[in-house]
Amino acid sequence: MARKKIREFDFRRLLKEHFKRLSGKDLPIKSAQITKSTDFNQLVENEPWLSSQKLVVKLDTLFGKRGKNGLVGLNLDFSQVIAFVKERLGKEVEMGGCNGPVTTFIIEPFIPHNEEFYLNIVSKRLGCSISFSECGGIEIEENWDKLYWAI
Repeated sequence: MARKKIREFDFRRLLKEHFKRLSGKDLPIKSAQITKSTDFNQLVENEPWLSSQKLVVKLDTLFGKRGKNGLVGLNLDFSQVIAFVKERLGKEVEMGGCNGPVTTFIIEPFIPHNEEFYLNIVSKRLGCSISFSECGGIEIEENWDKLYWAI
């Protein structure tokens, strides 16, 4: 069976879209994506919340350790997000023995919190497998033994 990872931005977009379709209710998910072709003026025009609150910007990639590699910016305003992205976009990074350029970022509202959780959903031919941990965030890989599976 083929397995295809998707970007965090796309997951949030799909979750919001299908949750509304299935339940008739809106999820208050806000996110925006930045690539080398992004027009920042157009982006803030399309997503006005970007200029009115503190933000998180992070590499929207298919592997972890973003925070440990300086690829997450917290509690930033939009001008700081632009500077953060411009400093990193196109740079080559190495993680887990793989090299590649930084091409895509995701921006979300900054929400102060004391703890993070981990959630992973894998769609399979006959259903989904879901894993969850109360030890999420930057240290998730050091806490794989605390991961709960629901099949």
